[in-house]
Amino acid sequence: MNEPEPIFSVFPDHDTPPPALADLAPAHGDTFTPDAGLLGAEDFLSFYGLSELPFSDAVNPKYFYKTDGHDEALIRLMLAVRHDLSLGLVTGPSGSGKTLLSQMLLQNLDPAKVEPALILVSPGMSKTALLKALMGELELPVPEGLFVSAQELLSRIQDRVIELHREGRKLVVLIDECHFLAPDSLHMIRTLSNIETAEQKLVTILLFGEDRFLKRLEHPSYESLRNRMYLRSDLKPLTAADTEQFVKYRLMLAGRLDDLFTPEAFAALHEASGGIGRRINKLCTLALLEGFVKQAPVITDELVRAAAERA
Repeated sequence: MNEPEPIFSVFPDHDTPPPALADLAPAHGDTFTPDAGLLGAEDFLSFYGLSELPFSDAVNPKYFYKTDGHDEALIRLMLAVRHDLSLGLVTGPSGSGKTLLSQMLLQNLDPAKVEPALILVSPGMSKTALLKALMGELELPVPEGLFVSAQELLSRIQDRVIELHREGRKLVVLIDECHFLAPDSLHMIRTLSNIETAEQKLVTILLFGEDRFLKRLEHPSYESLRNRMYLRSDLKPLTAADTEQFVKYRLMLAGRLDDLFTPEAFAALHEASGGIGRRINKLCTLALLEGFVKQAPVITDELVRAAAERA
């Protein structure tokens, strides 16, 4: 059975003609400098006692806040690597910390024992594209030409995996955004997971994707893939208590030790974000900007709600 297709210019004084563009330009040798008190990024941070922006959307393991769910998922991933499990899966809503979790795992892998490969999937990535991306991570030369077969690519990868095994190392492949994989790529993942000796699996593949990926796996054509998944973890949105600690932890790392958000602000933040880390970061940044513009010493629920309206 085949898998179904995946689904202005305004001038208040009308009697005064608008100035010519040449009149608006700075004189030769002059430079235009905006009001630093309003536009300076450093002023924005120092106003709140911050050494850096704590709510950046960049994937920075330094700011990884481990909830019980994230901690358990990381432990499971480490166990999958240590005990040569062939396949593992971490799912969760977009923005729940899957990519950051994969980065934390990479930091905890021993390069003397593991050859890591991280693949970020693009929508509809085919099996050939997947294999070429993996070869790139393994620093293997990719054959040129329009008619390079997937079997040829797979054979070269298998040879490299065997070499790693002889060196006392194993291949660990982390595939982020796996919900974007094309059907033939998912079947190729099953094939890659079958590379083994009589005693052990030589490849561990760890998938990270959104919850909708679980629905795809229910299709009968993926029964064999499902049966190879010994490990599954599902990341949940943060609770109200975790949302508060998430924010305080990031503020502390950025240099702010005193309370900055009011208790009511935390409640409004959790309600508006749904406990999703990426949304929390965005709302916090916008709330800080709102507060800075209004020169507010603390972030209140009113500022959070104003931020939510702009988000």
